[in-house]
Amino acid sequence: MGGSISLHLVGSSNRLQQFVQQLPAALFLVDESGTIVEANERLLCETGYRREDLINQSFRLLLPYQGTMEQLYQELLNREADQSLEVEWRDSKGRTGKASAMIMVQAGDHPLYLIQLLQMERETHQHLAQRLLAKLTHDSSLGLFVLDERGWIVEASHVACKLLGKSRLDVVNKHVDQVFAGIPEEHRLIRRELLDGVKLYNMATSWTNDNQRYELIVDASTLQDESGKTIGAFLLFKDITNLRSLEQKIERNERLAMIGQIAAGTAHEIRNPLTSIKGFLQMFLQSFSENGMDRERTYTEIMLTEINRINSLVSEFLLLSKPRDVQYAIVDLNTVFEEILPIVESQALLYGIEVQFSSRGQLPLVVGDTELLKQVFINICKNGIEAMGEQGTLHISHHVDPEGDKVSIDIKDTGPGIPLYIIDKIFDPFFTTKEEGTGLGLSVCQKIIHDIGGQIRVSTKGYGTTFHILLPYL
Repeated sequence: MGGSISLHLVGSSNRLQQFVQQLPAALFLVDESGTIVEANERLLCETGYRREDLINQSFRLLLPYQGTMEQLYQELLNREADQSLEVEWRDSKGRTGKASAMIMVQAGDHPLYLIQLLQMERETHQHLAQRLLAKLTHDSSLGLFVLDERGWIVEASHVACKLLGKSRLDVVNKHVDQVFAGIPEEHRLIRRELLDGVKLYNMATSWTNDNQRYELIVDASTLQDESGKTIGAFLLFKDITNLRSLEQKIERNERLAMIGQIAAGTAHEIRNPLTSIKGFLQMFLQSFSENGMDRERTYTEIMLTEINRINSLVSEFLLLSKPRDVQYAIVDLNTVFEEILPIVESQALLYGIEVQFSSRGQLPLVVGDTELLKQVFINICKNGIEAMGEQGTLHISHHVDPEGDKVSIDIKDTGPGIPLYIIDKIFDPFFTTKEEGTGLGLSVCQKIIHDIGGQIRVSTKGYGTTFHILLPYL
């Protein structure tokens, strides 16, 4: 199987190099001088070389052939049909094997040779293992990283690369320090301690890239050779984000149902006396003002402010706890932000915060309740401003969700971030880290967005937090 074919491959050398990377077979490119100019992932995986070990090296590093590249091409081309078309190849440890070869030539003043090696597996069990690895890498819903003993990532599944928010070319054959550059060791998904023999079994953890937070179940262990020496490690994980979100939603709904029963019986009992108290205080205020009793008027104004605060808290309590008939309508998010930005910017000005809105005029139409959406955006922006303190930037942008059915409004601050040990609690009713907070703001926001078929996600890496409000769009 295999052969040597003379073809005029159409396209530039750069396009040919890109084409080589996209093919699943083991391939490499050699120029007219016999120098390797490109090698794809499959070849690197089969031979154990890193890309930098091969590029600009002689093709004889891979194929221990005494002649030139042109001579090898002509030799294979001239073999009879009943003769073997196998060539000898050599891996990074100096071990050799046989493989069927097919060579194609891009003719021209500076010819390029494309060499494809077929059936490189030495034994049947290796062949099956390679097939399993290929399945895990390309067709499985599992995430997989495989490292060598030096900490280089020699394999990564598509799911794993998606989790990192990177392409395979930016992950495979890269050192873990390159892939996780700028991220502290304790916050990395792949840690050096794996190569020291640390094993993980069904460990629950989370990972956040720039766009999304993932809940994972992780297994990890080392790989040994025949003598028991550690030659690498693997990390295998399953994304359980949707399952975890469902569990949290059920738990939250159960809590809200209990709160609703309490609220329904007490809210009106609280509001009725408050209405009477507020009415009499307003009368006192008018009387004090007319009689020039400034000190008493000030005290009454403070009491009225606190009464209004209690009323506002009761209103949030009722909105959170009982089902609400949402007034669905087509909402222009551009108009919504035009109306709330002055409010957000004036709040930011008090803290010395800069507001950047990069989606002006670009937002789509959504289905929802205009006033409730304003409430959500203002609340989350206000939280971000308060989290940054006296300086920072609040950036408001948007992107279309990869699933294609929702638009994500992204509100990002440059504050200290949310500690991992409390990030799962921020949407719980009455949970707050503010001295004067009620713990209902984010709970109310989440309920509003859920009621119109959307989601709120949060991502933080210890140096800033991003809230992603996902809404169905038209």
